[in-house]
Amino acid sequence: MREVDTVVIGAGPGGYETALELGRGGVKTLLIDRSKERIGGTCLHEGCIPAKLYLECAAYASRGAYFKGCGLDVQIGALDPGVLKEKKKALLNELRSGIVWGLDQAGVEFLEGSATFVDAHTLEVSGEMIGFKTCVIATGSVFRGVPNLPLDGKRIISSKEVFEMDRLPASVAILGGGAIGCEMASFFGAFGVEVTLIQRRGRLLPSEDAEVAKALMREFKKQGIRVLTSATLEEATVSDEGVGLRIGGESSEEMRCDILLCATGRSPFTEGLGLEKAGVAVDAKGFIGVNSYLQTSQPHIYALGDCIDTPAYAHTAYFEASIAADTILHGPQRGNTPITPSVVFTHPQIASCGLGEEEAKERGIAVEIHKAWFKVNSKAKIYGDDAGFAKIVTDAHNATVLGASIIGADATEIIHEMVVAVEKKISLQELKSLIHAHPTVSEIVRFL
Repeated sequence: MREVDTVVIGAGPGGYETALELGRGGVKTLLIDRSKERIGGTCLHEGCIPAKLYLECAAYASRGAYFKGCGLDVQIGALDPGVLKEKKKALLNELRSGIVWGLDQAGVEFLEGSATFVDAHTLEVSGEMIGFKTCVIATGSVFRGVPNLPLDGKRIISSKEVFEMDRLPASVAILGGGAIGCEMASFFGAFGVEVTLIQRRGRLLPSEDAEVAKALMREFKKQGIRVLTSATLEEATVSDEGVGLRIGGESSEEMRCDILLCATGRSPFTEGLGLEKAGVAVDAKGFIGVNSYLQTSQPHIYALGDCIDTPAYAHTAYFEASIAADTILHGPQRGNTPITPSVVFTHPQIASCGLGEEEAKERGIAVEIHKAWFKVNSKAKIYGDDAGFAKIVTDAHNATVLGASIIGADATEIIHEMVVAVEKKISLQELKSLIHAHPTVSEIVRFL
């Protein structure tokens, strides 16, 4: 039986980051994943990175008319998805190579195979027994399917198949109005695809601020993206001509589209690991339970990333990796933090952090709301992208910044200033008193 100090299961952002920090700290670390080619995980291969590359192209396409109005003869024709797919492959290979190089430099050993627990200190990987002192579970998540709606990869697809397209469909229906569904709507809509977004809930992006969600609805309408809320997909029939849909709820109708894209979320990937043999507890949804130091019911076994019930972002996994690695190396010193930025790369972009207005009301917390519109921001106007607003929630008693929600240009960048304000309990006046360069989008803070 092979013996190691620490074994890390899963080579996505949380897994490889943990392995890197442990390796650099002198810990004999074994990183296990089903395929070496999949180092980087869902985020790198079919999530964050390819999605943002595609959305960046869409953002440029959507601003073509504005540039033409500036006298710049920008010829933005139809997108060639085949060329974009090859660019995506080159980008992913470059980023993956950088991760592999870093792991090699840190002395991390890689083992290809599927891991299952034999007991609380032993794993089996492709018939080989691995003994460990500590273990980190970072197995991520899997696509959450829809009952009676199997993916065929051609007519009924997930966002993964979008990045393998060689041509765009004439029309697409998107099932799900969360972050992935809305981002995909922005992508297809920018290139003239007829988009219908079907959302079971009463509004888009239920986890974001209600006013932000309404603003996105308005922008989607301007962009020609059709949104059906409080709607359910009752039947989908595939034929050579496309997909026939029967929609129920408040938006009952029948329609046809070339492609049905399922963006119904993801579930923790914890089945088949043999967690019960290791005495690691999971909840009814399959999430592994952890404390603030990411320790499971077995203190020497940690879990992080999408397989635990924290915000399902790569940046969350990176942060959790640093906590787990630091605890393994030095003992418990710092725990997890709730101040995690939420980002959605639609057009316009959306970002938030901390306490929202609705949550504050539910908790009975006295707050004040401050808003500033991007129409007064010089840089947003220079971009030709002045839709949206910044909304700050402060404590009604001492004006401390409790949270922020932003929809508008570069929202996913300027949210980090708000994260610092919430984390460090800065007052709104202190935030506004900082000198912000002009003209920049971040000086929206001056107008709050």
